[in-house]
Amino acid sequence: MNRKKSSSTHRPIPAADRSNAAIRRKPGRPARISRELIIAKSLAILATAPVEDFMIKTVAHELGTASMAIYNYFGSREDLLVAVADEVCLMFKAPKPRSTWQESLRAWLVALKKHADRYPFMPSIIGINSHTSVGWLKITAPVMVLMHDQLGLRNKRLALASSLFVTTAATMIHALQFSASYRKPDVFPKLEEIGLNEQESEVFRHAPLLKIKEKELFDALFEQLIRGIDIFL
Repeated sequence: MNRKKSSSTHRPIPAADRSNAAIRRKPGRPARISRELIIAKSLAILATAPVEDFMIKTVAHELGTASMAIYNYFGSREDLLVAVADEVCLMFKAPKPRSTWQESLRAWLVALKKHADRYPFMPSIIGINSHTSVGWLKITAPVMVLMHDQLGLRNKRLALASSLFVTTAATMIHALQFSASYRKPDVFPKLEEIGLNEQESEVFRHAPLLKIKEKELFDALFEQLIRGIDIFL
């Protein structure tokens, strides 16, 4: 069977096409689907289920069709996740430039954090199968342009500085999504069970980890990112 090759470069799905309305079909005939409907349904599934549980057959079931119909558009589960990653990234709206480069980078970081909060599965599927999402390139383009135009970075220094900033930002935002679960009170009574000695356990108990707010972590992240850029100036 000839499979249609999926293209990673595309426009975001119009709101009308992202409707979760049931697909009507005649009895005994498979549902009519499209690349856009498959991605839209995948987005809906990933909004409520972990990436690890995402399967082609689930998407097919939700669309009222067979798994092979999905494979006509996407060669594998990973190919579909790549397309979903592109779609989510392309929906990102970059903020307007601010008066200073530091403020502009912070506005970008805040916008990225909000986008990741809206689509919490995004950090987990960007770069799947070593694929660089075209959408992710669009997200990061304002950072590279700013460093080029306002900081005067060029060539390899520009590549290093922008890569360091956006990669660290994406990694830390992903970590922030799960940081709250690491600071729950019920974790600390179990420290001895993992082999910590008395001194190590005491240090953990007196460190104010439970009092740290997400904003404090975010502010510290931004400060570290700015310091990382300073070495290239």
